[in-house]
Amino acid sequence: MNLTERQLRMFTTTAALGNISRASEVLHISQPALTRALQEFESQLGVPLFARTTRRLNLTHEGERFLPVAQRLLSDMRQALLDLREQSSGLSGTVTLAVGTAFGSTVLPVALQRFAVSHPGVRLRVLDDNSAGITARVVRAEADLGIGTPVGDTRGLDCERLLSAPLGLLGDAARYRLTAHAGHRELARLPLLKEPSDTSVSQVLRAHGSELITLMERGTEVSSLSLQLALAHAGVGVAVLSALGASHPAAQGLHFAPLRPRLAREVFLMRRSDRAASPSCRALIDAIRATVATPPRGLHPLVKFT
Repeated sequence: MNLTERQLRMFTTTAALGNISRASEVLHISQPALTRALQEFESQLGVPLFARTTRRLNLTHEGERFLPVAQRLLSDMRQALLDLREQSSGLSGTVTLAVGTAFGSTVLPVALQRFAVSHPGVRLRVLDDNSAGITARVVRAEADLGIGTPVGDTRGLDCERLLSAPLGLLGDAARYRLTAHAGHRELARLPLLKEPSDTSVSQVLRAHGSELITLMERGTEVSSLSLQLALAHAGVGVAVLSALGASHPAAQGLHFAPLRPRLAREVFLMRRSDRAASPSCRALIDAIRATVATPPRGLHPLVKFT
């Protein structure tokens, strides 16, 4: 059986609109021609796809089962054509990457430098967000790739672990006594900066029932890593973050004390499992993997790459 792109497009468009007249306008063919083409398609498949009424076309049970298959076939066809065009003319187009500030300020620049040299024709769009936002952007296909800690419903994502970084306290050692084995009394004396509830750090602390969640409640809530570091330098507070966040250039001069017992944040490369990556997107993935395989200098020694 030979299914054509034209047949699949007519079927999916008509199914979406539920009306021959509107579908024919979108497809730029006459209503009789569309009706005949759909009938021929049903005859070829050997099953009715539409239940016809005077006002609307409704999908039959067979049509409902076939619709996601047809949509996937169309998507695969379009992606295959895109791949051929990119391969014949060199990589091009735009790749959108959502990433957190910690990874984006430490590891990503090396990966993007490597990528830009090899693929100057590809335009990159980098979005800074927290882990919940990164995950949501990839799920909604607002970003081709995401680098962060998966938060929320990730059933439709492929998640590849890149690194693990323990959590700790970061602050001005001249003002505050920061130790790896600080007990409740010592922690309660510190002006801990509060992490928003949708960040990866909060997720890890909450998952392990850490008392820091309660202790941070009275502190100043800060939504960005750069502001956390600025406030830590000023002595306004002590940040609870990962060793990757402590690797930020703006963290120089501050003391990082890992928490005990050890709690770690894991960072993943995320993408939609139902969307084929374009050649340009795959090339960026390769550049990120190559950078992780030979981590850049200046990172905290406790950051461990997969």
